[in-house]
Amino acid sequence: MERCVVFLYALLGLLSGAFLNLAADHLPQRHGTLNLACCPYRQTESALVDNVSLLSFLLLRGRCRHCGAPHPWRRPVLELVTMLTFAFFWLRYGASLRLILITLYTCTLFLVFVIDLEHRLVLRVVIFPAIGMAILGSLFYPGLGVRRALVGGALAFAFFYLVAIIGRLVFKRTAMGRGDANLAAFIGVITGFPEVIFALIIAVCLGGLVSLVLVLSRIKRLQSYIPYGVFLVVGGLAILVFGQEIIDWYFGLV
Repeated sequence: MERCVVFLYALLGLLSGAFLNLAADHLPQRHGTLNLACCPYRQTESALVDNVSLLSFLLLRGRCRHCGAPHPWRRPVLELVTMLTFAFFWLRYGASLRLILITLYTCTLFLVFVIDLEHRLVLRVVIFPAIGMAILGSLFYPGLGVRRALVGGALAFAFFYLVAIIGRLVFKRTAMGRGDANLAAFIGVITGFPEVIFALIIAVCLGGLVSLVLVLSRIKRLQSYIPYGVFLVVGGLAILVFGQEIIDWYFGLV
């Protein structure tokens, strides 16, 4: 019975990943609606199965049935990751309110990750409703509470907003966008204070390390834009899911 439930929740993850792919394709283009059955290359109607890229890759070898254009690898990868994540969450949290909230938060972070990586955008149409959802969710999230959530969100937003101001004054250009500050606020709300501090530390360290490697390898220049939202998502997810383990490990070292 347990395996059957895990399979069903993983299947829900597969479908959620397909929806996230559609959102990642349409939202940056400012489309008013998400067309759930449309070829992105010719805007032609396609079968619903075509929108589940893992099935499409198996049945059609990853190509559009209408024009033969290859679908990007991001689509099946995101669906696979989402499916495995859902299965892991069920095994970790079981049937609980925490499971529902963490699933919603993680889907939001996955969507932000993909859009920021591909378009260098953290969309307000995604983040603002997500912040509202997270504040409401903090009323029911075990061990969090509204006060810790709001303090975490305010602290994270203030930190990145201050970094953006200092960067503009020092470098005479936009060092960090408002979207990153909004994303940090969302992460602060879902992790709470003081856990958000560890999420920001992970994001800053990881972002600095990756940026250094890219600059030294001459893939990026010092003035190049780095999608920092990607690292915020990684830090936020790490603390959201493994926060207590990471904090215990850290204090065990010191």
